Amino acid sequence: MKKILLVLFLLASSVIAADNIYKIEVNEEYDVYYPKLKKELEINHINVISEMDLIQRFTEAGYAKKFGKNFNKNNIEKATSLILCNGYIGNQVSNIDVAMMAFCPIRLTVLKQGNKTIVLYVKSAPNASNPEVVTLLNTLDEVVINTVNLTKDAYMQKAYSSGFEPNNAED
Repeated sequence: MKKILLVLFLLASSVIAADNIYKIEVNEEYDVYYPKLKKELEINHINVISEMDLIQRFTEAGYAKKFGKNFNKNNIEKATSLILCNGYIGNQVSNIDVAMMAFCPIRLTVLKQGNKTIVLYVKSAPNASNPEVVTLLNTLDEVVINTVNLTKDAYMQKAYSSGFEPNNAED
């Protein structure tokens, strides 16, 4: 009985984790898609905090030699890891609950695997419990997913929590 419960728990956990990751295979070469993504991030007010090619970093750290044939078995040529932040939503989330700032660093990974470009995004909203934060993080997830899809629409209008009024005054 314990083994059955453990198996059911593990299956449920893997489904939950899969739902928390948005994955898309883009129909463009990495070198064509990636500059477009960076421009779209800027348009949608998503700031790049950190950018790193993990395959390059791991190779430079000696992991290829250390792991031998077990290094990069999927032949990923690039694995660009991006840490991002949207100041509008991040500020609103922190105003509601400082602990929810753990969701603020947006994690995005762009892979080059042969002719394929794969984008992976860890969604924020499924992990929050405060309804107002969930609403904001759902908006964040929508903004990031539409940015990854290079959809040119204005998504930020609904990115405000109650009690927030944008300050349009000039300094």
